[in-house]
Amino acid sequence: MAQERSQTERAVALSLETVRNEISSRMDSRILALVRMARRWEMRGRPPPPEWEADANLYLSHDAGYVAIARVEPDLRVSLIVPQDAGRGLQGVELIGVRQRGALETARARGDVTLTHPFSLATGDRAIMVNVPVFRGDAFDGFIVGVFRVQAALATILVPSIAPRHAIAVYDGGEELYSRDSGGGRAADDWSQETGVPLVGVTWRVRVSPQEELVAQRSPLRRAILAGGLALALLLASTVRFAQMARLRARETDSANRALTRVVAQHELANDRLRKLSRAVEQSPTMVIVTDLQGAIEYVNPRFSQVTGYALDEVVGRNPRLLKSGETPPEEYRRLWRTVTAGGEWRGVLHNRKKSGELFWVRSAISPIRDAQDVVSHFLAEMEDITEHRRLEEKVAEHHREMAESQALAAMGRAASMIAHDLRNPLSSIKMALQILSRNPVHGATGPERELLEISQGQVRYMEEVLSDLLTYSLPDALKPEWLSIEKLLDTALMLSQKQIEEHKVRVKTHYQPGLPLLYGDANKLRQALTNLIVNGAQAADGVETSNPTLVVDARFSLGAADQPSIQVEICDNGCGIPAGHAERVFEPFFTTRAQGTGLGLSIAKRIIDQHKGSIHMQPEPPGGTRVTVVLPLEAAGNRYGA
Repeated sequence: MAQERSQTERAVALSLETVRNEISSRMDSRILALVRMARRWEMRGRPPPPEWEADANLYLSHDAGYVAIARVEPDLRVSLIVPQDAGRGLQGVELIGVRQRGALETARARGDVTLTHPFSLATGDRAIMVNVPVFRGDAFDGFIVGVFRVQAALATILVPSIAPRHAIAVYDGGEELYSRDSGGGRAADDWSQETGVPLVGVTWRVRVSPQEELVAQRSPLRRAILAGGLALALLLASTVRFAQMARLRARETDSANRALTRVVAQHELANDRLRKLSRAVEQSPTMVIVTDLQGAIEYVNPRFSQVTGYALDEVVGRNPRLLKSGETPPEEYRRLWRTVTAGGEWRGVLHNRKKSGELFWVRSAISPIRDAQDVVSHFLAEMEDITEHRRLEEKVAEHHREMAESQALAAMGRAASMIAHDLRNPLSSIKMALQILSRNPVHGATGPERELLEISQGQVRYMEEVLSDLLTYSLPDALKPEWLSIEKLLDTALMLSQKQIEEHKVRVKTHYQPGLPLLYGDANKLRQALTNLIVNGAQAADGVETSNPTLVVDARFSLGAADQPSIQVEICDNGCGIPAGHAERVFEPFFTTRAQGTGLGLSIAKRIIDQHKGSIHMQPEPPGGTRVTVVLPLEAAGNRYGA
């Protein structure tokens, strides 16, 4: 009798554990589906309503017991609900009512899922709600709320093959959520067993009891009567005893086989789920990294290898810092580590380096992985390559800057044309009058008067130069390229700048590398650019404390940083140098540190060099002075200009 009771208790305990595991795993699966839906929209951003509704309808069709899936905004306003007619089924229930508000606030504060206690629908069914908070970066972005009919959901989970010949009841506190069969009366209730099923925020209570027929089979009454009636027939009693023992062993074997079959089926189901999860990770379009608590990599998916160039066996056991490029501030990594070690989830953008040395941008989400005891055992990193997205953003921004500059230049061109039209004719008249006066001086004119006449002529020439610079910068014309000698271009530019060179008493030194190749470009524009740079250097050398202001012009052949052939021209002066804080502004239009000048000379020079696909840089030249470096590429010059 003790053995039979122990066997019955073990059978009930096994059925109870089966029911508990089934409810726990299947409810966790439904909750995890909503969490995945939330995380996917966190990564991709808020979806349009049709796409959101399609996603929600997919979950509704997969799991029985669903009433609706709703989107609740941060201000606790219901913005989307699927199906759209779910409101009729939820009459009398507030998705954001008083009890639900507390559950929503708890989910938001913890940053985790909450499960409500049962409530009544308008149809009379009892239902529960699953609240999943949604975050965009560090910003809270509302909830995804799933509504289940408890009876329908549990009926789908506890199919007849789960704990057959046993009655099952599920409670939330003192309220019965689900009941299968009625049990076996008082005798069967004596054999019932209970356990708790912990879910997110609540714990359900499950009771399993054998049916009456199962208890009757175990009852010792018939065996006791039979043994008493045949006490005088020892041989027959022994035979019956042996038969009972054989039947008991067969029953135990059958029960063990059934339990083993259920365990095997559960293992096969778990393995199937693991295979699906593994395939989903392997085929994920995002990079997945799993590390231990010390940050050593244990797994990366194929997408990681495809993007970074590192194979799985190359990174196992190594730290993800092998991807660091040095472009991300160390403070960001410290904040990341503090967040995940504290059990939180970190989200952000990192600038990483591939195995090839190429830099790339990723949007990352790093979170802890917890075991069955809710202890952090590993870290999971999901990374999306957004390099192309960033490149397109920068391209759009550059396009906007170019459009703004073009609009500004168009406005400047209209203003310059108006100024030239309104001022050039009066300036020509004044210039002509001053020239006539200088050729035919008034009788009795004093020295100061003649000096004033010369100053006036100089100011007229200065105003003509200002108008010319304005028109040149605001109304750039197309290039007229031809094959040119850089030596002749520099000699001509020095000749055109001779007046300013002599005026500032600057000594010029030139050094041209022998055998320089011809350059395909616009002679007039390049001559103007080089002249502006030479005049700027001569003006900078004027007033230098040394008694020997010098300007050095150097030209040489260069392969450049990317092994592309080019001609490099350097113009160095020993003047006052670039003032602190002005190195980045010297090529801006109208920026100048001198009392006179439009500030367009260097801007025009840079415009012309850019038109020739070249580059220009200005840097200090120790111990005093400035070095201007102009690089004009030679490769495919004809293709660039359509030659």
